[in-house]
Amino acid sequence: MIFRLQPATRTLPPQSYRGVRSLAHHTVESQPTTRRWSRNKPPPNRVFPGPQLHGNKRLGAGYYLIFEGKKENGVSSVNKVWKPTIKQDRRGFNKMKSWVQILSTPTADTPGTTLLLHFDNKRYLIGDVAEGTQRAAIQRKLGLSKVADVFLTGTIGWGNSGGILGMILTLADIVTVAWEERKKIAEQARARKGLDTAEQVDKQFLNIHGGKNLTHLLATARRFVFRKGMPLYTNEFRAKSDASTDLMEPTFKDEQIKLWAVVVESEKGVTSPRKRSHEEFSDETTSTSIDGKQETPEEQEDRYDQMRKSVVSAMFQSEWRLDALVKKKLSEVQRPAAIFFRNDKGEIQKYLGATVDEDPSVPDIEVLVRNPWPGAMIETLPPTTPSTTSVCYFIKNHPQRGKFNPKVAKDLGVTPGPDFRKLTGGESVTTSAGKVVTPDMVMAQGSDGGGFAVIELPDTSFVGPLIARPEWSSEHVMPGIGAVIWILGPGVVEDSRLQAFMREKSNLKHIVSSKDCCANYLALESPAAAAIRLHLIDAERFPIPHFCNEPPLAPVQNLPYVKARIGHTLQLEPKVELQDATIVPFLDTATVIKEASSDVNELAQVARKEVNSAEFQARLDETQKDIPSKDAEVITLGTGSALPSKYRNVSATLLRVPGYGNYLFDCGENTLGQLNRVFGDETPEILRDLKAIWISHLHADHHLGTVRVIKQWAKETAADEQTRNNSLIVASHDGMTNFLKEYSEVENFGYERIQPIVMEWSSHYYHEFSEEQTQKVGLTSIKACGVEHCHGALAVAFNFPNGFKVAYSGDCRPSERFVTIGRNATLLIHEATFDDELRSDAIAKKHSTTAEALGVGERMNARRILLTHFSQRYQKIPVMQTEGKDQVAIVAFDYMRCKIGDFAKFEAFKPALVKLYEGKNE
Repeated sequence: MIFRLQPATRTLPPQSYRGVRSLAHHTVESQPTTRRWSRNKPPPNRVFPGPQLHGNKRLGAGYYLIFEGKKENGVSSVNKVWKPTIKQDRRGFNKMKSWVQILSTPTADTPGTTLLLHFDNKRYLIGDVAEGTQRAAIQRKLGLSKVADVFLTGTIGWGNSGGILGMILTLADIVTVAWEERKKIAEQARARKGLDTAEQVDKQFLNIHGGKNLTHLLATARRFVFRKGMPLYTNEFRAKSDASTDLMEPTFKDEQIKLWAVVVESEKGVTSPRKRSHEEFSDETTSTSIDGKQETPEEQEDRYDQMRKSVVSAMFQSEWRLDALVKKKLSEVQRPAAIFFRNDKGEIQKYLGATVDEDPSVPDIEVLVRNPWPGAMIETLPPTTPSTTSVCYFIKNHPQRGKFNPKVAKDLGVTPGPDFRKLTGGESVTTSAGKVVTPDMVMAQGSDGGGFAVIELPDTSFVGPLIARPEWSSEHVMPGIGAVIWILGPGVVEDSRLQAFMREKSNLKHIVSSKDCCANYLALESPAAAAIRLHLIDAERFPIPHFCNEPPLAPVQNLPYVKARIGHTLQLEPKVELQDATIVPFLDTATVIKEASSDVNELAQVARKEVNSAEFQARLDETQKDIPSKDAEVITLGTGSALPSKYRNVSATLLRVPGYGNYLFDCGENTLGQLNRVFGDETPEILRDLKAIWISHLHADHHLGTVRVIKQWAKETAADEQTRNNSLIVASHDGMTNFLKEYSEVENFGYERIQPIVMEWSSHYYHEFSEEQTQKVGLTSIKACGVEHCHGALAVAFNFPNGFKVAYSGDCRPSERFVTIGRNATLLIHEATFDDELRSDAIAKKHSTTAEALGVGERMNARRILLTHFSQRYQKIPVMQTEGKDQVAIVAFDYMRCKIGDFAKFEAFKPALVKLYEGKNE
């Protein structure tokens, strides 16, 4: 069987080859496996065995892929293929004003530095798209729907690209809605005009540019990222293999900008990649084509890149449909796939029996299943190694036209009116006397477009190669460049070579963004202000987020640079100028306190008096005397659903059980930042005691912070002699553990110290620890069950030696299986995405309402219930009614800390909380 990879560039026409199918769109069995060419006709160029496909027993290993020929400007060089039509006046001048604004600087909320280049009809994201970038844009009320190009700087890794996946999903949803609306308008216009067909409405696309491993990073997410409304293309900049540097033409240009990409190589050399297992080596495709031709290393890397780009194409341009069911034999299907069959009446209903793998005696009947979306069918990606280069950019506008001189035009006989407009638009005119007047005769001389450089240096090994680059003295690049925005790793800003270079280039404005010279201020004012208001109600359970408005480096006089601040704006026309007026001021915490509601404070005082009374404490001691680990503390780091919002981050809950360890239930984007806000300088200790991370399912809002948490855990534990040999459990569906394994080839984030526990049907979703293991991880067992939400979604119960038990729902509809495995839980953490009156929404989206979650807790006989994962669209305080012997249910807020023994105290503050959010929505 022969397949053709789906082309992954906009410039290539759709491919067609008789008998060949596109792997990105279809994985269907073709006709008998005979070659599609005769002996007299040469085979297609570059035909190689295809990668292993997940769960496709029919294809097996006997299929082949046709690859495009290697291009001259392929992945191994700085690419020059992105040249859309330039929309300018006839003289090549750009008339649109533009500016660059700093969207984020390094803080706990926004670990990366992101720039937004603004034109009226288009936006560009430049720099890092780290975790928290999307939430920063929401806080700043910056719409990103006009973003069509993202230029990532630095070395591709989670530190500078960890927010790109969440950003892509949000952008795809936004542009899909807009596209559907435009299609509706076009259809209405067709009906109104009586036309046969409506005007075609093109989809908005997104280009992402960056360094080596950009495409690989995106492709690792193929199991959980899938959208159809926004085609996405990647463009990787690699260091040139030859020494020649032609800077006359930019690397990229469109109707707004010209851009030169600079790939800076580290002086350190190559980083050691993670060792691949024997099985992984066995899965790698051969470097010899079926006609016996041996590939060069460059050709092999080009082929690998085509495979990665095809996977990414399948993630965003597939024709896959959710409602499409395909026929298979029951023996070809494995759990946890949803299985259907036709009954005697021909109706489709769910198959609830055993599979052939589970019970060989069952009949091998014909069933109906959904094929996975195409990208997810690729079992493994081609191998890669960590990058040792950093990508930087010189960006400038197209030339700016000079000013029109009406007096000169009149003297030359030009009549004011339409002819004036033609001249200013770059057209020549003929006067009544027959004289031809050209624009050059009446326009002042144009100027180079204003521009700037964005330079990211992860460490000092990049400083020498960067300052030696020829771009700094190029007559093609530098004219018009008026500023440099430096994104610097720890310690780089103090490098004497770099500071000398800045002083040498004193004609340029230097703006530096780094952790060394930028304060860890509260970058997200809305959730910080909300946390302060909650702190005024109950200081014990609602801490003020840790922050500091002073940068780590002490002030020094006569620095050659300006410290970057959020909101800093670099105006590009008519001249490059740094503007301070747009700087976003630090949150005025005193004003937040001053404006606090007196009514809320009065209710809080009543609650404080009640919980501090001797009678209340005595009653609490009596009712809770049988609860184990009453001093266990639950910290809700992210309590929202779907995507980060103004007030709630995405899912993450930390459980601290004294004597046993710390446990993280789900790990949404920027969980590490939330930990830093809650614990401040105690965060390293919290991480060193982290024993396990549970990921409930593969939806992005539940796990995109995992890599960064593991990386920081590995760093902190390695620095301490007592913990350097510790391992960290990551328990989840195999899609999650496979993602982490694949991503470990992009950067060394500590994967080799992970202990993956794959919860699967074959083991009845159960893992028991030995006594020796229990001493290390604090758990006796983990028991999970499948729940109704998405493929592989699991609810779980963690069991401890002293009888303490925590049950965590993840996202799901109410589940009786979950009730069973969580029976008599000390703590139930359950999602309550929708209010009770929105039950139909909960059913449609496979979530739970408040009442349904509380019903699970009641049937489970859970002693304490924590509700979380609230819809970002609905009210913050759900209506709750709980009954039963000492069963207390509370609602979660970001940054909240509450001990198991204090749930009843928290409940006393409910009237104040309800009053605080009275009439307010997210």
